[in-house]
Amino acid sequence: MQYHFYDLYRQSLTPLNNALDLAHDIVTHEKNPLSKTRLGRVRKAFLESSIRLLKHYPKQGFQYEPVVIDDVEYAVHEDIVVDKPFCHLLHFRREGLPADAPKMLCVAALSGHHATLSRETFREFLDTYEVYVTDWLDARDVPLTEGKFGFEEYVEYLIEFMEFMGPGSHMFAICQAAVPGLTAVAHMSKHDNPARPKSLTMMAGPIDIRVNPNEFTKKVDKMSAKALKRVLIHKVPTRYPGAGRKVYPGMLQLGGFMSMNIKSHIQKHMQFFKDIAHGNLEDADRHRDFYDEYMAVLDMDADYYMETMERIFLDQKLPKGTMTFRGEPVSCSDIKDVAIFTLEGEKDDMISLGQTEAALNLCDKLPKKLKKHHVQLDVGHYGIFNGSKYRKYVAPLIKDWIDTHK
Repeated sequence: MQYHFYDLYRQSLTPLNNALDLAHDIVTHEKNPLSKTRLGRVRKAFLESSIRLLKHYPKQGFQYEPVVIDDVEYAVHEDIVVDKPFCHLLHFRREGLPADAPKMLCVAALSGHHATLSRETFREFLDTYEVYVTDWLDARDVPLTEGKFGFEEYVEYLIEFMEFMGPGSHMFAICQAAVPGLTAVAHMSKHDNPARPKSLTMMAGPIDIRVNPNEFTKKVDKMSAKALKRVLIHKVPTRYPGAGRKVYPGMLQLGGFMSMNIKSHIQKHMQFFKDIAHGNLEDADRHRDFYDEYMAVLDMDADYYMETMERIFLDQKLPKGTMTFRGEPVSCSDIKDVAIFTLEGEKDDMISLGQTEAALNLCDKLPKKLKKHHVQLDVGHYGIFNGSKYRKYVAPLIKDWIDTHK
């Protein structure tokens, strides 16, 4: 019932949101003589800060701008090439890209946010690669008739997508996606699937959370599947297409995200108020861009959430050698010819140093020349795949690795 009460509460805020929007439009209107004064900016700051605390944040679009190469602009085309009940496989290709350009499957994390949270991450590859992105769908919009979606269905999707792209492609898995990505590659390698990727890049992923435990993993040690299910799993209200489906609601996930760094979020919102009041437009725009995406969340299917928690966090099945897929054991030792690159952020407080690198030790039959690890200094969890250091240091390293193993 908690989900239903929250949904009713959010609907009840609609008149207040509309009133605040109207007041904001009046205060900021160009014909309002106070709009550009200090008093006007303070009023604007108060109104927009209030709006942003109460509003519902919809999913953002990718909407990539043209890629500029040697002062020439090349438009980027976006298409849905595989339509699955719980995921759209998106294809991004810039105009002028060579017909034999390498293909990259970018596996976005399915951990509460939409794939567009990694929009900047994928943009860095549009100049050189055909980019495919897993655009995971909101489970509340998936009818019960579409059936179950759990950890193994996720892995099946990845295998199907790689087979659609064909031999010689590459896989890039971010955060949560690292474990199912590695599982899919291990299974494909075991069966000598010709569509297995030439390279697998994993960034800030929880391959083995037993390594270098942090506050998050210490909390996981105290959790139980039964308690998680009782507290976090709810049914979708009747007004949505997925009515009756059991999910881990986005609202609860967002609360968890915010609570991990609540002081930082409060400071950022206070700074946003000050930036508007002082007319610091660029800083205020950066805040809007980040939180418009960060606050947009989706519901995860309960089966997927619970199976992911059990396999990755509670039981650590992959590093312990107890992972299975469709009744078969999964062993990273079966990976013998896929070049693997792991990356971590020095200041990551979610995925500790060594937890992603652990994949290289699990792939004990993989030649040393096909393994590489990189720790990016002075970045946290989001900084490893967003921001200036990502663009300047991390993305070029990934490109070099892929180009070396085409």
